[in-house]
Amino acid sequence: MRHARLAAVFGVIGIFSLGVVFGPLAIMQAKKAEGFGVAAQEGKILGWVGIGLFILWVLFFIAYIVLFAAIIANLPHTPYPARTGP
Repeated sequence: MRHARLAAVFGVIGIFSLGVVFGPLAIMQAKKAEGFGVAAQEGKILGWVGIGLFILWVLFFIAYIVLFAAIIANLPHTPYPARTGP
């Protein structure tokens, strides 16, 4: 029973922060609970959702960096005018 509860808690935490850490923890705790004969399907599902959301966040971040670099690369280059006098 405790492993099923931990799986659900880790799954919920994994959805909101660090799914790459708490997602696998939720899946492992769900497997332990199932080993003792306690159903822990929600913990397993929440763990996989947390991992999936983390992967989507990483892909979004990479796309954002690429877009930002493309915008910077396409800015017109205008050199500063030469300073004359004081």
